Amino acid sequence: MKITLEIKDSKASAFLNFIKSLDFIKIKSEEDLEEPNKEEILQNIAKAVEEAKEHEVGNISLRTAKEFLDEL
Repeated sequence: MKITLEIKDSKASAFLNFIKSLDFIKIKSEEDLEEPNKEEILQNIAKAVEEAKEHEVGNISLRTAKEFLDEL
């Protein structure tokens, strides 16, 4: 089972320390849990724009909205 939690920043460190002590819980690395910084967001947007341009000229094919939703 996977569960997503929202924890107040002021309590996050203590909560992470607690759940790390439990052997039956696996957590993603803290690096995976960090939100992207401005540079990463801009890089992702630039990549998306480039993929859209490539799709428009027929160089690549993209998933349909239905395929995307089915994956969720």
